[in-house]
Amino acid sequence: MPITDSNNAITEIPEELLGNAPQDLSNNGIGLTSEEKKDPNAITVTIADNIKPIIVLFGPPACGKTMTLVRLTRFLQAKGYGVKPIRTFRPATDADYQRNCENFNSIVNDSNAAQSTDLISFMLVEVVKNGKRICQILEAPGEHYFNLNLPNIGFPNYVNTIINGSNRKIWTIFVEPDWLDQKDRLNYVDRITYLKTRMRSHDSVVFVFNKIDKTHFVRGIGNINTSAAIKDVQNLYPKIFVPFLNQNPISKYWKTYNCEFVPFQTGDYTEHPNGTSYQEGPEEYCVRLWSTLEKQIKG
Repeated sequence: MPITDSNNAITEIPEELLGNAPQDLSNNGIGLTSEEKKDPNAITVTIADNIKPIIVLFGPPACGKTMTLVRLTRFLQAKGYGVKPIRTFRPATDADYQRNCENFNSIVNDSNAAQSTDLISFMLVEVVKNGKRICQILEAPGEHYFNLNLPNIGFPNYVNTIINGSNRKIWTIFVEPDWLDQKDRLNYVDRITYLKTRMRSHDSVVFVFNKIDKTHFVRGIGNINTSAAIKDVQNLYPKIFVPFLNQNPISKYWKTYNCEFVPFQTGDYTEHPNGTSYQEGPEEYCVRLWSTLEKQIKG
């Protein structure tokens, strides 16, 4: 069956279904106590606002979640939105987290990619418009979502707390081209399938095909052969969209799956003797991603 990408939605996909940053640095424990570094189940978080939706940046280590938050923050701030950390997410005694909250803007705008990926890899931020909070965005260590060495291990307690909370969640699931090997990709699909069983009916899902600039689907800046990109994800990640099959007897005829698909690029990265410098990517990709997320925020 042909694939169309109207409104960025996955609409027609064949029955047989099968992840711009350099690799994110492994979470170095910033914002975590020594006990929490050893045992993720010791991590405690507080979601004080249980009303506004949470955009959960979900994916394995090194998929670009942190730099997506950096790029999206820069984009939103330039458009007049307020984006700032929620200090109550971690205990007031957590000096590292409170320090990173204080320095959030300087970290986000640092041209050193390593600085950003090191320091904001565990954070909850709010997005504010006209003085009102419209959503929250969670960026947490990828290994707490999908551990390559322990693909079937349960989520840490704090992730379960967020999953089980009453907030509507917008699960922003990262995939990328040529990620690791097939076994890892199949395990990741299993993880997403399990995650689907934990979602509430009012949750939504947006697949972000990050590092799109590393593929041959780019016709020009912001001009993507989305149908071909979707097919590529199907081939790389067998059956990844199956859990989101649209069961509605009417709408299933024009929208096969209840999820969205957005190609994305965070930017360009240049290696130099002092580290890795970051140059933000074209605004067109942020426009498309935020437009999709905003629709989910509004419900």
